Amino acid sequence: MTITERIDASKSILIIGHQRPDGDCIGAGLALKHVCENHGKPCDFIFDSPVPQHFSFMPDFGSLNEQKLREYDTVICVDCADDFRTGKYIGYVNKAANSLNIDHHKTNNRFCKDNEVVPDASSTCEVLFDLLHPLGEIDDTIAYCLFVGLSTDTGHFMHSNTNARVFQIAAELSKHDINPNDIAGNIYKKATAGKVKLISKAISSMRFFADGKICVISVKPSDLSDCDCVLADTEGLIDYGMMIGDVCVAVCITEQAASKFKVSYRSKGMDVSAAAAVFGGGGHKLAAGCSINGRYEDVVAKVVKSVTDGMPL
Repeated sequence: MTITERIDASKSILIIGHQRPDGDCIGAGLALKHVCENHGKPCDFIFDSPVPQHFSFMPDFGSLNEQKLREYDTVICVDCADDFRTGKYIGYVNKAANSLNIDHHKTNNRFCKDNEVVPDASSTCEVLFDLLHPLGEIDDTIAYCLFVGLSTDTGHFMHSNTNARVFQIAAELSKHDINPNDIAGNIYKKATAGKVKLISKAISSMRFFADGKICVISVKPSDLSDCDCVLADTEGLIDYGMMIGDVCVAVCITEQAASKFKVSYRSKGMDVSAAAAVFGGGGHKLAAGCSINGRYEDVVAKVVKSVTDGMPL
């Protein structure tokens, strides 16, 4: 059954993105929402986090996290590596007559009745493109949303997951009226003054381990409040660690609440999904994450050990 056949067979549809949604999640969710509406099906797109305002340039941004419906016979999860990432909305998945999981994380635990998981794909938007393009379902709005996800999850075509297939998809999407330069400007060149201050604090927090091969960045709640930022603004901070030539693995540790930390890993070669798995997390070989509870210095020590244990001798 194609994705549009699933949509046509549904009465009402709920799209669930992951907590702290990034550009791939937002792009995939909004693209899919537009497909549903093109087929005359009522649809909501929600996630268990505040709406990230830096994606306010996206089409239909105002509909994010608005539940106009109460009953859904079909639930579609986008970019959720596991059921935990759906947060408080997992109940909708469990009770839905039909559930579909569209994702690209190799650690995905296939938590829906049907699962379209493609670990070799650069992004969930790439997976969705491959589901929609053969059906002729991609219009200008859908192309715009998919391009945002393709761009953000490949680091604007600079990460190691950028390959010939990614450029083929980007070229196909660019045939639509989407203006890639405008998209790039909205994503990468419109930081607030607060975000720039947060970047400064993140760089100042850098600590180095394993002879400079590991860079740890820390973000405290006071950093966010001082810069008038929210958790979503921590996206991209880890890239400043990755810019350093000698660094093999960068880690960003964000304190979300007292003794509760979100940990993001990025690597230039080592499989950091294995490091994140030590704490029940997961992701990709070069980009992964997890949550850890405890005292800050203990968390740092555990995270560094999870990396050094996996480093080649």
